[in-house]
Amino acid sequence: MKSRVLTLTILIAFAAIGSAGCATKKFVRARVNERVTPLENRTGELEETSRRNSQDISRLNDAVTEVRGRADRAQTQADTALTRAEEASNRAGAAEHSVGELRANLDNYSLQNTATVNFAFDSFELSPEAKAALDRVAEQIRDRSNFILEIEGFADAKGRDTYNNQLTDKRAAAVRRYLAERHNIALFRMHVLGLGSLRAVADNSTPEGRALNRRVEIRLLTRNVAGGAATTTSRAGQRQN
Repeated sequence: MKSRVLTLTILIAFAAIGSAGCATKKFVRARVNERVTPLENRTGELEETSRRNSQDISRLNDAVTEVRGRADRAQTQADTALTRAEEASNRAGAAEHSVGELRANLDNYSLQNTATVNFAFDSFELSPEAKAALDRVAEQIRDRSNFILEIEGFADAKGRDTYNNQLTDKRAAAVRRYLAERHNIALFRMHVLGLGSLRAVADNSTPEGRALNRRVEIRLLTRNVAGGAATTTSRAGQRQN
């Protein structure tokens, strides 16, 4: 009897110890979970924050790179604009210098000779007499430099002003073409202008006067002519209707 009671007591003791051990393990596990779970959550938050920070840093780097690229392009454009401005300034200075020289040169030109060629009514065709007069003008400037020719066309008072202006342009152009083709005079040395019925030299109410007004005047101007050579005048190709 006593041995049974002792055995039962021992079993109860072991059971109590086992139960206490299990309870302790559960308690410890619960306490560990209470501490670990927040740490795990915090770790996840930190990882997410780190990932976002990495993305923000990447975007910031891209933005910095783009800004630097824009700054470099702006600097390049500014340098190009500055270079162009300097080139334009240099060209303007050169042009101003050239204009100054041109003005000085033009002031040194003086009238040396004049010639007049006449035309038939409503015509800009050069007559044989007109060509002979132009040949004489060309002979005066053969193998010469520093000269210019002013070529002005005129008409009589018949017809509309618009038509007469066009006709006198053609007359002046015919003279220039003849001198360029026949005598190889450079075009830049010949300046032409049609003035219509302006500057009449004779009475437009008579056939004879109108014939004299249908003309082209050629003025020879030369530069640095010593002694101021006398101006001479020739007239050729006068034709009347």
